[in-house]
Amino acid sequence: MNRIVLFALATSGLVLAAPALPHSGDRPMCADRLAGQARQFTIAASGAESRPIPLTVYAPEAPGRYPLIAFSHGAFAAPDRYSAMLEPLAAAGYIVLAPMHIDSEDYPRQSGDPERPPHPITWSTRNEDFELALDPDQRILEGLAREGLAPDRERRIALGHSYGALIAQLPGGAMASEPDGTQVRRADPGLDAVIGWSPPGAMPGLMTNEGWASLAAPTLTITGTADILPGFIADWEAHKASYVHAPKGARALWVGEGIDHYFGGMFGREKPASERERALFGRALATTLHFIETRTGLSRPCRLGDAAAGELYEED
Repeated sequence: MNRIVLFALATSGLVLAAPALPHSGDRPMCADRLAGQARQFTIAASGAESRPIPLTVYAPEAPGRYPLIAFSHGAFAAPDRYSAMLEPLAAAGYIVLAPMHIDSEDYPRQSGDPERPPHPITWSTRNEDFELALDPDQRILEGLAREGLAPDRERRIALGHSYGALIAQLPGGAMASEPDGTQVRRADPGLDAVIGWSPPGAMPGLMTNEGWASLAAPTLTITGTADILPGFIADWEAHKASYVHAPKGARALWVGEGIDHYFGGMFGREKPASERERALFGRALATTLHFIETRTGLSRPCRLGDAAAGELYEED
């Protein structure tokens, strides 16, 4: 596959001309597709032993059958803190199923439940939640049907942020270490694409660089040059590991200059973001949609347009 590099960096004074992407005038711009209307509602799902799984659904306003995006939020966060990301994707024509994981600060705990569940429980339940979002059970399907919606099981995408990005990469073929030291292959052969926003780098006892070498689904990695987490990730380039070590031919990378773990507060830890952060967030989201539509075989995928100042995009 030909390698494409789009790079526009304003503050350094370096601007490399971007090669033209194949497109035709009748294809919509990705940004326009993302600017539509969406709706949000919840479904009370459950896991093993009737464990509650609050499920937030973002969907197009019009009833119909739509491709499915399963989303896993970052550690301690919650789905509704990602509305700026998930509502536009739904407006573009996707059903987004976003479970609230047990480590969320908003999870409905029972009396006596630990505020911070231990890693083995968080790990197992997060994976259970995500498998359910990718392959909805009858209860979820009925909840969607009441809203006039049905997921297209032939087009499914895994999406996640931070810890959730690693969870999303596992059905794409990545191999992590289980809490007991073993490895479980969680690959879903029917998965069309994986998008990881700020996925973690290698972590002792959990993920090695070699763990991404088995990625089978086309994978997009999104990060920024200020994407550090003091005490956890000191070098933003650690987030590139899932791109660097993924097999060539089905991988892509987007980097925003000066962009941090939450795009200045656009999601996760929400706060007012700067105009520049909002603009680069829009580009990262448009790149996400473009990647999904080109990798799921749409005959008329949306167009990205020219690279923006402050973004880098590579694919091969």
